[in-house]
Amino acid sequence: MADLKKLGEFGLIDRFRSRLHTRSPRVKTGIGDDCAVFTTQTGTIQLISTDALVESVHFDLKTISAAQLGRKVLAANVSDIAAMGGKPYLAMISLGLPQSTPVKFLDELYTGLETACQAYRIELAGGDTVASPKHLFINICILGEARRNRVFTRTGAQPGDQILVTGTPGDSSLGLRLLQSKKKKSIALTKHVRHLTQRHLEPSPRLDEARLLARSKLRLTSMIDVSDGLVQDLTHLCTPGRLGAVLYEAHLPRSQALESICKKMGYSSLDYILSGGEDYELLFTLKKEDAKKIRRLFLKAHTPVSLIGEVTSSPGKIILEGENGGRRNLKPSVGFNHFKGNHRQ
Repeated sequence: MADLKKLGEFGLIDRFRSRLHTRSPRVKTGIGDDCAVFTTQTGTIQLISTDALVESVHFDLKTISAAQLGRKVLAANVSDIAAMGGKPYLAMISLGLPQSTPVKFLDELYTGLETACQAYRIELAGGDTVASPKHLFINICILGEARRNRVFTRTGAQPGDQILVTGTPGDSSLGLRLLQSKKKKSIALTKHVRHLTQRHLEPSPRLDEARLLARSKLRLTSMIDVSDGLVQDLTHLCTPGRLGAVLYEAHLPRSQALESICKKMGYSSLDYILSGGEDYELLFTLKKEDAKKIRRLFLKAHTPVSLIGEVTSSPGKIILEGENGGRRNLKPSVGFNHFKGNHRQ
């Protein structure tokens, strides 16, 4: 069995290259040169995003396989491109590897990356590989493009705009809790448990839904993907210090799996919906006059969309209107924060 010391940096790069087969016609020079060379298309604007993931902070190798990790790290970056209404086409990867990392693990990691590249039609065109003293480190840089006049950003929402979200937020966070649970041996592997853990381990970025929105004539005013929690990500759309929002508890989407497992385990499904992260759903605002058209548009999508609230002119206030009509303030800080000790593992 080969190991990192015997393979060396360049032997490892050659091994990676042999496992990657997805090609983009846009990429003229990929892995193996000083830079990747690619072409751009007229009438488009270029998008670029990067994400760093550190073992024990973003992922735990006890709960995720190497192949799943490969798929997930690319999916998370694809979601950033989708959040702006774009389409990805090229990615770069940098790895920090402890010397003890098994080559078999890396082969499986790249199998997962290749599966994701095929699914999203992306070429992994290069990157860097370095030694890491303790933990595995992965950084992805992704490039995409969008129509020049149809790029969605986090800013632009106005009072009265409607707030919508795709899918069912909270599933991924509960899935992570189930994976980490010390009682997981006593938790039956039901279809609901499988659904929730799958939503965490193998998320689906909403590329098709983003394209539907980008091609439509609907007046979207802002958009973001839900990576750090619904409430926390909503605060980014409510231009900090200028806008607020009201969310309607009765309109928040809930998956059957989330409701069933929360009831069984005595958890609050609402807490997961509001503050759970890594769902990679699209959260966006829309002019009120266009809200009725959105459901018709999403008949063409695989994912449902829910109207969950409205942007207000109350600076910094996120209000939850309960099913009984009562109102309470939600703390914008709920959700994931790197420097407050609530790391995901």
